[in-house]
Amino acid sequence: MKKIVVLGLDLSEDHKKRLESIGQFEVKDCPDSVEDFLEKVAGMDVVLSNGDYLLESLPKLKNIFVTYPFVELGVFDSEELEKNGVFVANAQGGNRDSIVEWTMYMILSLFRKFAPAVRSKESFDWVLQQSLVGKKVLIVGHGSIGSRVGELCEAFKMNVSYFERGDDLLEKSKDADLVVNSLNCNTSSKNLLDGDFFMSLQKGCYFVTFARPWTYDIDGLINAINKGIVDGAAIDCDPESFGDTTNDFYQKCMGNEKILVTPHIAFSTNQAMEGGREIAIQNIEAYLKGQPQNILKKK
Repeated sequence: MKKIVVLGLDLSEDHKKRLESIGQFEVKDCPDSVEDFLEKVAGMDVVLSNGDYLLESLPKLKNIFVTYPFVELGVFDSEELEKNGVFVANAQGGNRDSIVEWTMYMILSLFRKFAPAVRSKESFDWVLQQSLVGKKVLIVGHGSIGSRVGELCEAFKMNVSYFERGDDLLEKSKDADLVVNSLNCNTSSKNLLDGDFFMSLQKGCYFVTFARPWTYDIDGLINAINKGIVDGAAIDCDPESFGDTTNDFYQKCMGNEKILVTPHIAFSTNQAMEGGREIAIQNIEAYLKGQPQNILKKK
């Protein structure tokens, strides 16, 4: 039977039984280094990882199937990995609904500015805010999450367009009232949303991102805010540790009052964690049946 190792994850009894039925299965603690990761997976055919030290360890693996209960991992060359018999599958769709909820909350927060009025104790001047109706939103990235964000924006009667590979980014974004960054990490997305991009936006545009900083230039964004081009932003600080407000990236965002920043919590629901684990188990079952799914193709 194939040997399966689970690193740093608590599984349900159902998941344990399913793995036991298809292979020799064991659970090990989170690795504390690349060396520890490689030691824990030595001799295994399948790895279910919580993500700790996974990205750094991939180039050192051979003849193994790897999966994890999340969507994004980072940048790697899947063609080079496959030469070593290494295949990586993610949990596509597992956290989609939770991230979409965060995104819609932030869009409403930027345009309507509800938060200061909730449980307010002092009187304030009556200021009219902006409805979402009729606003032009460009979603950069047309994957599972970006598509769902677009559907909900359309439900709010926003005018939705998508940037896809091969499009002229500056042309697509020039009239946008809102840009939502839904890019995956690969060589073509590196710093795609750079300082020139942010300075090219129309005055008063908003920016929302749950994607990794690999895809956008935070200094360029802040400069465009300070110059009065971008009117505000909402950022979930992936891939910083969950709840960590001490890291430099989070602190840089906190330094600008027009940025609504959260410490990597967009995905954080029970449903997302359960969904990710379930898809990861399904990935293992499918792979061992010779019908692999959710295999990542990256360069």
